[in-house]
Amino acid sequence: MASSEVRINLFQGDRLAYRFCTPDWRASRAQVPLAAVLAQVDAVDATRCQQLVLGEAPLDHPDLDAVLARCRERGLRGLTVETDGRPLARDGVLEGLRARGVTKVFVVCGGARRSVHEQTMMDEGCYLEAMEGLKRAAASPLDLYVVVPVIRWTVRDLDPLLEWARGLPGGVKGFLLALPETGQVAPPLRRVLLSYAEQAKAAARVFDECRRWKVEWGFTTRRGVLPCAAQGALDRFGGVFFDRVTYLRHAQAETFVRVAACHGCSMSQSCQGVEAAYAEAFGVQSLAPVPLEVSMDWNLKRANTLERRDFKNISDFDNDAADNGRSLIRINGHCNMSCAFCFVDRTVPDFAAADVLAQIERIAQRDPSHLVLSGGEPTLHPALPRFIARGHELGFRTIEIQTNGVKAAVPEYASALVDAGLTKVTVSLHSVDPEHSDKITRLPEGFRKTLAAMHNFRRLGVLTQVAHVITKDNFRELPQTVRFLREEFPEREGHLSICFGVAQPISDLVYNWVIPRFDEIAPFMREALDYCLETRVGFGGMIGQGGYPPCMLGGDLRYYRENLRNIYRSSDWQDQFHKSPRCSGCSFDPYCLGVRKLYVETYGDAELVPFTASLPPPPDRPAAPGADPQLVTIRRKGEASVRS
Repeated sequence: MASSEVRINLFQGDRLAYRFCTPDWRASRAQVPLAAVLAQVDAVDATRCQQLVLGEAPLDHPDLDAVLARCRERGLRGLTVETDGRPLARDGVLEGLRARGVTKVFVVCGGARRSVHEQTMMDEGCYLEAMEGLKRAAASPLDLYVVVPVIRWTVRDLDPLLEWARGLPGGVKGFLLALPETGQVAPPLRRVLLSYAEQAKAAARVFDECRRWKVEWGFTTRRGVLPCAAQGALDRFGGVFFDRVTYLRHAQAETFVRVAACHGCSMSQSCQGVEAAYAEAFGVQSLAPVPLEVSMDWNLKRANTLERRDFKNISDFDNDAADNGRSLIRINGHCNMSCAFCFVDRTVPDFAAADVLAQIERIAQRDPSHLVLSGGEPTLHPALPRFIARGHELGFRTIEIQTNGVKAAVPEYASALVDAGLTKVTVSLHSVDPEHSDKITRLPEGFRKTLAAMHNFRRLGVLTQVAHVITKDNFRELPQTVRFLREEFPEREGHLSICFGVAQPISDLVYNWVIPRFDEIAPFMREALDYCLETRVGFGGMIGQGGYPPCMLGGDLRYYRENLRNIYRSSDWQDQFHKSPRCSGCSFDPYCLGVRKLYVETYGDAELVPFTASLPPPPDRPAAPGADPQLVTIRRKGEASVRS
């Protein structure tokens, strides 16, 4: 199992969040044999798993000790147990769990009132003991998450339960909502379920309260709520919609249907549609298409710490051309902008300066051609001038930062970076309309400051490049964008180039509905690139990691010939990219990486059309001296260094 979160159930037939519809759960539950549980534990990829949940009342399983011991032997992190609360009321249970490596506990609770709780849990007389278990868990060193199934019985109890939990000594780590799937509930019992609109309204109320309370919040699974049914209630928590699309992308053994609301919806290529069981139970008349301006504005701020994302911050890129290497270090993840298509985890703080300096020295030994310092927003790291200066001392020919430029709008700061040894800057700018740009970046006055920074760097003689990410929201502006940039930054005043990149799902932080189709971009891209050629605006990003495959522009080599020396490949590029078998018949096959796999999952690969052209043979890819085949992750402040 190669997942950041893994769930292993120790009982069958006793799903705690579905007890409301299984009154005979005592008769139907059956413990999973120890050998079967241990086999599942052994199948978990310990390098990828961030959290292992032992579910369905594991505290009642007689072999729990043996299971926890095997988890510890395998070095599994984030051990979590799920319970109805009653076992936690027994003396010594919580202390024993902690001693055996458990760090979190999920307590499924039916409601604040006795009648509601016992009816939801289908367990008469359980209330007092369950509430005592909750109290003890809150006072323990374990992280306590309260889980509430959201149905007609419990929805009115959400507010009083939150209020009660807030007063528990020791406190609650988070409040999670379990949304029963319609298809998992027998038709006669579906009358107790809520529609997606009702679920969204209740969830928004709970999430707002949790934010004020400063505790974590979320759903128990990433399935969440159907976006077109939420009626705007969860737009300020839009990450839950992204989670749903990601979670259901590979849904198996489930039927989805397309409805009228799917037509004209910005998510039509990403969303699987409506669950057939839901449509049958609740109808589809209230569903409404989600406009692009809405879905592009959803913020992907992480709601809780239950699922941590890997953060790769060192990238040694191989290049076909000798002595033209390029290595990138992300020195932080946080940023003063918040673009919807950013693939970086913005919750990541500054990395320790000593570790960044050590990686700069390692890279210099590998290939001192080109050092890129990126983020997040690298100018937010107080040690950025030190990093640049060290790169200069080690002899890097090019020292570049990737920035939004906001801090460098102050001339003195821009000068400090250049004095330290900065030779190139790539500035992010995704629209030349000030209002649209500030909407994309969610930073008022960001456009004005970015332009001011570019003027500052050009006056200081720094090679200046614009990074322009092409999305469904801005691709029609491409010709206008290059004309504006040429007029704002005339050739006589210094270097200007544009690095074009199509919005790509490089990480699981990028909405795939922002990705435009290659064929819809093509006419606007041609017009923009023709203008660049006419007015001597340099351009790149056309080939390689963020590329726009040459066949998308009919194999017109005017757009690619000057970039054949700049085809960079990360060590894991083959895991990220797709090439069709027919690509082997294309003249550009030796140069082209192909298309990101999620693009193909979204739109297919019919646009890939081989072409014939006269091209020089590609050089043999050199083995970089001292190349480290492993990816490197450096530590944040206060953490141990990790190599993965």
